[in-house]
Amino acid sequence: MKTLFLKPKPGVLVKDPVTGKPLATEGEEKPDTTYWRRRITDGDVTGGAGLVPARKKGEET
Repeated sequence: MKTLFLKPKPGVLVKDPVTGKPLATEGEEKPDTTYWRRRITDGDVTGGAGLVPARKKGEET
């Protein structure tokens, strides 16, 4: 399944409908579903297929 890398808008708590846990402020990969597409459209999260997580210091490509 296609995934999206998403970050919540600052000050917005967005819960994952499957786990019930809030989306991490540093961002997470989530499945490309209508729920997450609605969060993007509503402006609750930023990101999408083109956004990739930043590599941590020392990580290789």
